[in-house]
Amino acid sequence: MHDRMAACLAYEENVVKLGVRTESLRGLHYLFATQAELERSEFKALLASSGLGDRLGTAQVSALLKRGLLATDSPHGKLRLGVPQHALRFYFPNLWPEAEAGA
Repeated sequence: MHDRMAACLAYEENVVKLGVRTESLRGLHYLFATQAELERSEFKALLASSGLGDRLGTAQVSALLKRGLLATDSPHGKLRLGVPQHALRFYFPNLWPEAEAGA
């Protein structure tokens, strides 16, 4: 799954270009592997360990939320992994033809 998430982030960064960066992989993969929720500060600490500072970490959380790769129940709530339809073709290739059709 690590490689599939990396492919999704690379596509987001290089093709979609709405602010999602590949440095988010560590944090997203952690949320996938643990099925946990993290405080925003904890998630940004994972981003910082991947080379993003506090300001870029905040911008990255916003970009991930806008693209649906992160989910939350409130504006300042804990973060959990989001699985939007546009990511299904990377996460689960050939499983949902609808995801491929929208690409």
